[in-house]
Amino acid sequence: MKREFRVRPYHALAAGILAACIANAPASAQQAPAAAPSQTVDRPHIFAPWSPDKLAERRKEFGLIGPGPSKPYPAPRFPASLKAPNSVEDMMPGARAAVAQTSGRSPIGLVKRGEKVLIVVPYDANTFVQDAIARAFKERGVTVTILYEYEAAGVTKDAVASFSKAKQVFTASDGQQEPAEWFFRSLPDPDKTKVWLKDKDPELSKAMFPDFKFKDEKESELSRNYNRMVRAGLVKYLDDHPEIDKVFWRTGGRTRTRTYLNQYSRKFVGNYTYNSHFDLMSHVPDFPSDVWRLIETKTIESLAYVDRIEASDPEGLVIAADISAPISGQWAKGVYQQGHLYMYPNQSSGRWPYSLVNYPNFETEYLPPVQVEARGIIASTNNHLSTHPRMEIELAGGKIKEVRGGGLYGEFMRLALTYPGMQTLTWPLYQKPGYFWLYEAGTATNPKYFKHPDELLEGRNSSERNVGGVIHWSFGTESQHGPEDVGKVTPLRKGFGEQNNVPLEHCCHNHTLMVTYQVRIRELDQWLTLIENGRLAALDDPQVRALASRYGDPDEVLKQDYVPPLPGINVPGDYNKDYARDPGAYWVAWSKSIKDGTYKYFKD
Repeated sequence: MKREFRVRPYHALAAGILAACIANAPASAQQAPAAAPSQTVDRPHIFAPWSPDKLAERRKEFGLIGPGPSKPYPAPRFPASLKAPNSVEDMMPGARAAVAQTSGRSPIGLVKRGEKVLIVVPYDANTFVQDAIARAFKERGVTVTILYEYEAAGVTKDAVASFSKAKQVFTASDGQQEPAEWFFRSLPDPDKTKVWLKDKDPELSKAMFPDFKFKDEKESELSRNYNRMVRAGLVKYLDDHPEIDKVFWRTGGRTRTRTYLNQYSRKFVGNYTYNSHFDLMSHVPDFPSDVWRLIETKTIESLAYVDRIEASDPEGLVIAADISAPISGQWAKGVYQQGHLYMYPNQSSGRWPYSLVNYPNFETEYLPPVQVEARGIIASTNNHLSTHPRMEIELAGGKIKEVRGGGLYGEFMRLALTYPGMQTLTWPLYQKPGYFWLYEAGTATNPKYFKHPDELLEGRNSSERNVGGVIHWSFGTESQHGPEDVGKVTPLRKGFGEQNNVPLEHCCHNHTLMVTYQVRIRELDQWLTLIENGRLAALDDPQVRALASRYGDPDEVLKQDYVPPLPGINVPGDYNKDYARDPGAYWVAWSKSIKDGTYKYFKD
């Protein structure tokens, strides 16, 4: 039976970029100091200036030889018809689509009638959404339990809300949240490193780890231990409920999340992103699963034959790397994860790869770590946790050579380059020393995702990494698995970490929003464009369009629902004055315009 692509009527939440908050930006850009922090500069707003019209010149400077982008940058857009629900009934069309969705980061449709499913959600998850999901699962004959994390931890919702409110001191301009989360959580003894940071740079230390105003020591202790309590409580819940067949939890980090479940890791299927109404009321859940899978297949099918990758972005990113035949062959085996393709060989290695045909199971061949030596510049203004003044991270020989700009985020990265062992130690299973290797080029694959305005108003930015065509780059020397046991971390890692107190996972993400990513086919001197200006080339592939036509007009099915507005790139304005110094202020204004309905670029 033909299944139609669901097009629901929407009404605007809001719109129009508010220029008031950026009108007073200084006329001249500031360049970040490379040495010790200066007390005479506005450190949170130090940025690396850039002219987007210099991209072709920069590509040439860093030796990029591929064709580069050939099309104009797309016009901005945001779904005009996205609406907030007033009842569970409003949510049901999206919920029914979600519980049938088998692709992407949240494939909660990968369950069968009669199975028992556990979905774990944060304390502030929208109850309308969870009620709708539970009702839709019941219609499918699936028993679902919605377990709030505070329940797993054995505390009250009010207690979690209280310490969470005390910690809500960051804004969308506080890019230093990224390393405070990602760098420190993978240290065996983060408190020891916090002492090192405070000794080296007290001002930066306070900005990254402020003194939260908790009610009392008991609340402070709960805040410190909460995540550990949730993990332990969830394992205990599964001890007590062996009937649970499958688990969905957290909004990212699927490989890491699997390890949190200890002996129940095989029950973990995927993340769960339906905590608010945004994704559920959009076209994300009803994007056809087979089309989504074909888009991913088309994007990665050439990688076994690639001998060079190149990428550039109008915010100043230029990256090039030569790939040997053995590495490209291994890359093709390890590239796949639903909704998050590993488009750089380093992240596809040091792991048991996910199965392309039987996800989320692993394949049976371990892929040892590789260290590709890319060169160029990662340039960005957004990360997983927030935004930051424009930053340039220059690479040489595959590792970070220099960091320029980036506000307090950049300040930490410059300092972290000097952390003991970062340049000299060789991590377990690796051949070459150093931590700050380029590790990731994570690529999202669904054209219906969008940046959530409510997140930015709360100082967060995690939804952006799910936008199809966006690449998030990160650094680190990490083997997510070891060769000893399928899907398990190598036992060598724990001892190495405890001995040296260095990070054991990747960190420090940088988003590129309109990237062009191209590969050269070995021996043919033929270039293929996989992403151009933030749009996946597979969306225009004839086979993808033919399959999409089963669900409606392929132009509508495959349309990007969101394109970001960047001053001096695809909207009027001066990139440095209106954006690069304080992207957080710009995106907060964007969020408010979405909410109040004044946005100029609402489109369906």
